[in-house]
Amino acid sequence: IILISLAVIFTWTIGFPSGGAIASDESPDFTKIIGKWVRPDGGYTIHVEDIKPDGSVNAGYFNPGEIDISEATVSKWKGLTKLYVKLQGKGYPGSTYTLYYYPKKDALVGFYYQAKMEKTFEVVFLRKSGQ
Repeated sequence: IILISLAVIFTWTIGFPSGGAIASDESPDFTKIIGKWVRPDGGYTIHVEDIKPDGSVNAGYFNPGEIDISEATVSKWKGLTKLYVKLQGKGYPGSTYTLYYYPKKDALVGFYYQAKMEKTFEVVFLRKSGQ
């Protein structure tokens, strides 16, 4: 309930931007999402360590031990930085995070799809303090 409330608050407070494609000769700056992010509802963490020019991301996911990631990418979506992470570890195969970065709140907000349960949850990740 707290988690859903946080996601709803972020969505209503910030709102989704109204489109605006990036010109093809512009290189978006994705470095603002580099760092360690924690989900307040359970301590799950994503570490975004490096972003390559092709949009692939060197990232780690922890709950609390490390869970294998099969894919991590970053892109632009309606003016927002979008982080996509697909998990492959035991108990998580096919589960995904689709997160959007909101600079005013310095938060990643989006959806966690739990493949085993076939359910989607709204989630919020906050930057770990000291980052």
